[in-house]
Amino acid sequence: MRKTEKVVSQFGFQTRKSLGQNFLVDERVLEQIVELAEIGPDDCVLEIGPGPGSLTKYLVEKAKKVFAIEFDDELAAILKNEVRSEKLEVISADVLEYNFNDIGWLGNKLKVVSNLPYNISTEVVFKLLETPGVFSELYLMLQQEVAKRIASKPGNKQYGILSVVCQYHSDPEIILDLGPEVFKPRPKVNSSLVRFRILDQPRSPVSDYREFKKVVRACFSMRRKMLKNSFGKSGLGLAPETMDGLLAKAGIDPTARAETVSLEKLVKLANLFVDEKMKNA
Repeated sequence: MRKTEKVVSQFGFQTRKSLGQNFLVDERVLEQIVELAEIGPDDCVLEIGPGPGSLTKYLVEKAKKVFAIEFDDELAAILKNEVRSEKLEVISADVLEYNFNDIGWLGNKLKVVSNLPYNISTEVVFKLLETPGVFSELYLMLQQEVAKRIASKPGNKQYGILSVVCQYHSDPEIILDLGPEVFKPRPKVNSSLVRFRILDQPRSPVSDYREFKKVVRACFSMRRKMLKNSFGKSGLGLAPETMDGLLAKAGIDPTARAETVSLEKLVKLANLFVDEKMKNA
């Protein structure tokens, strides 16, 4: 359970630093986000961490239905009072524990439009992307450093497991950069809005998704080391010479670093790894 201590007085209520509560307050930016998300009368929208409803009120104007998941009970009550609309359904829950399949949306897949709490943003991104069949697009406000990692391509130092997982499930793109001045309380970092267009099918199918993530994590576990060293010392349960053989079969130079390896080759490596484990079972 996440801590919920109150630390800063704003907006007539106590914001909670531990929940990453930095709310968008610039009306021009709020309108721009809804425009960029192309919210229309047929769209059902999920908002995570709506706070007092500064973005919610614009979403409700355009969408068919808005579901807002709010962890803070005090803010959930304020939201219901501030945004009075039959289109709005407030869900009091911890998003990290909530089952997205329980949302009773109608029609097409949901769009997600959210200024995510930065302290749990990576966990939320993974959870959204790893819930199949529910979402069509995500428009997520993230810490700029995280956004750049998500959108990074092979050969970039910011390319890592976050890049690989996000690009396995979607086409992510940074579409808006913002400074701290449009938030209250002001964060100490810049922010970016990332659009994720969810793929109907993963770009390169894996035989075992959990094992795929384990292999990718192992490859990036020692970023400055050659893959044969980081992969061979990963604790995945195969002998170093076997690991070297899998790298060669996947078309990966064992002396390369993980940040240079494409998603497609990482998928091939993971599938070979699963095959090898089954042989040795």
